[in-house]
Amino acid sequence: MSERQFIATLRSVYDAEDELEAAMIANELQEAVAALLDEGETVDVTQVISYSLPKLVNPAELVEQLRRSRDLLIMTRIVQCFDLAKEIDKTAWILEHRTEQSFDLSGYNYAAIFDRADALLGRKKDG
Repeated sequence: MSERQFIATLRSVYDAEDELEAAMIANELQEAVAALLDEGETVDVTQVISYSLPKLVNPAELVEQLRRSRDLLIMTRIVQCFDLAKEIDKTAWILEHRTEQSFDLSGYNYAAIFDRADALLGRKKDG
């Protein structure tokens, strides 16, 4: 029976002071695993991300991130991504207006997402 190649996905959770230290630790892990492999076999670090969320999420920052995600989804020009972008847009609007005394979803402009898509995709026509 001939040997086949395999890919193993490993997840390491560790503490680090900041993103730079996290990347350095990931590099050390990569080197340690590489020492176990045969010649021609490889190991790569594909992603280093924070495992925890900030203690307090600033709603204004979250709204900005949601709107950026919405725009990226629209720009894919994939209808399912556009459908998700519509929901994200509505969620961003809710976060932005949730503290208003007269808050009501009826104030959300469902047509605004189409205007945003037109602008992003260069479909706006003057006059």
